[in-house]
Amino acid sequence: MPTIHFAPHPALLEFVNSVFVFDIDFGAGTGLSPIYPFVPSPNRFLCFFLRDQVKLSKGPGEKFIERARSIIIGPQRLPVTLDLGQEHQAVVVCLKPAGMYRLLGIPMAELVDCDYDARLVMGQEIDELVDGLQEARTHQQRNDITQRYLLGKLPKLKALLPFDRAMLHQVQASGSLPIERVAAQACLSLRQFERKSYERLGLSPKMYSRMIRFSHAYKYKESAPHTSWLDIAHRCGYYDQMHFIRDFKFFAGFAPSGLREEQIEHLVRFRTMEDLTVAL
Repeated sequence: MPTIHFAPHPALLEFVNSVFVFDIDFGAGTGLSPIYPFVPSPNRFLCFFLRDQVKLSKGPGEKFIERARSIIIGPQRLPVTLDLGQEHQAVVVCLKPAGMYRLLGIPMAELVDCDYDARLVMGQEIDELVDGLQEARTHQQRNDITQRYLLGKLPKLKALLPFDRAMLHQVQASGSLPIERVAAQACLSLRQFERKSYERLGLSPKMYSRMIRFSHAYKYKESAPHTSWLDIAHRCGYYDQMHFIRDFKFFAGFAPSGLREEQIEHLVRFRTMEDLTVAL
């Protein structure tokens, strides 16, 4: 699939995981479906759609509604379904756990299960950015334009806290670290840790850790569709199968059996592409 991953500039490593450029023509015999079930992720995203704009449905029977050409995706607890259009060319910035809070300065609890037109939050500069991305001739140029824009945001970026490093460790541990241990790494009491989590992540530490573990399992299935769900549940730290099924239904909106091997083969594997390995 014509998708390119770019590592962030060293100065951006504190809050950016990666930049992806997608260029997919669904009518060109790729065998891929433009309909994508987007399940909750511990990452935050800035998305810029350069050709067809994405449409979103929030549930079965709900109509698809066209989203803005540039969107900010807040903390997500509920699954949605995306229609990526016929020609999907997009630049997606994948941010680290507290990266969006540090970039916007908005308490993340205010953005839960929402997406916003980036122009309404970040100003008309977004129009100039999208224009530049559309005029660029190569994916490398699009990456350069995006990262220059992010580098220009560094002077106003909220400070990196021990909390941010601690939650990145939790992500890298697939959500398996005890909350008390992560709070200690953040140099906070449990009550302070929870307040900071709502502010910078939009979710409680427990909910966020559950989401990390679920996302890790979902990503594992995308990358190895022939692996059984039972094996994946054990690999991803679930104590028993019912615990895994309960979390899966909560975040995905359907049972694990609803994601079949043949279906995965026709999906754009966005979850597999997320890079959660870059350390601070």
